[in-house]
Amino acid sequence: NVSSIDQESAPVIRLHPLDNVLVASRRLAKGARVEGVTALADIGAGHKIAVAAVAAGQPILKYGQVIGVATEAIPAGAHVHSHNLAVTTERRGAELKPAAPRQQALRSFMGFRRDDGRVGVRNYVGVLTSVNCSATVSRLIAREAERSGLLDDFPNVDGIVPITHTSGCGMASSGEGFDLLRRTLWGTAANPNFGAVMLVGLGCEVIQTARFAQDFGLAGRESFQSFTIQDVGGTKRAVEQGLDRLREMLPIANRARRTETPASELVLGLQCGGSDGWSGVTSNPALGDAVDRLVALGGTAMLSETPEIYGAEHLLYARTTPDVSAKLRARLDWWEAYTARHGAEMDNNPSPGNKAGGLTTILEKSLGAAAKGG
Repeated sequence: NVSSIDQESAPVIRLHPLDNVLVASRRLAKGARVEGVTALADIGAGHKIAVAAVAAGQPILKYGQVIGVATEAIPAGAHVHSHNLAVTTERRGAELKPAAPRQQALRSFMGFRRDDGRVGVRNYVGVLTSVNCSATVSRLIAREAERSGLLDDFPNVDGIVPITHTSGCGMASSGEGFDLLRRTLWGTAANPNFGAVMLVGLGCEVIQTARFAQDFGLAGRESFQSFTIQDVGGTKRAVEQGLDRLREMLPIANRARRTETPASELVLGLQCGGSDGWSGVTSNPALGDAVDRLVALGGTAMLSETPEIYGAEHLLYARTTPDVSAKLRARLDWWEAYTARHGAEMDNNPSPGNKAGGLTTILEKSLGAAAKGG
């Protein structure tokens, strides 16, 4: 019963002893008394209330860290949000050094060991696209294959996955965008959750499928095939061609067998998703606990969104080696330059939906998002 839980729970949450804002655990009506202060306005669940007066230009602390500075004098009890809080370059390091990782008994899982030594947790066939123009064909191939029962004779194949994107058409044949797309396509094709990969192109795009296969060592592999829509004669024939290619590739992918594998082979990718004022209080710390358990077993976890590290990077530097810190700093320097180059701001993220849920600045969002790292 949600109402009874609301009645029993504390109306606000203090996340760190140094914080000068509290998080409302439920809607606070104007005039409500919490922790010795009176709410000066209605404050939504997940939003922040000042527990002490903050002068203009002074930092706002949440998680014991700076999430921005006051753009005006903020009295105790005021709603603290985008109308009176702005992003800043100031950082703090109040968080203690991480404790030594807990030790756990050896664990294992049943995974697919690939030729390069990496391990997948699934055995998919991927239908990748070199350009946005082949996205529909890729999806039709995967849909028709599953609809027609093509997988019925291949019990070790978990499914056929179309991988599409919105780039590749009319782009420059060198430079940042070109390199990024090629790296992303290659990283996807090489993912150990794929037992076989088919690359579908249109034919006239900048990233030519034959050249791509050659450059990344895919040409000639029995687990890789490619073709273009223009070469086979249009959408209908391309779907038929894709199904024919799948009939050749599925027996190859089906050879894979699950074998017992140590948990140290697991690689977990972490992404924040639809963040709000609770993400850094509930779900992200829960993921962080799971990461600590995985790392104690020798496994690996990745914070996959560089924009959601910005503002918490000083805490991550304290947890790693100087060479890794330098690499992370270089990525963040690139992100700052990229943002400036396109006339954007680092604080363009959080989104309107994030802000409606109680987040105000990228610093606040990142501090919560980094909790996924344990």
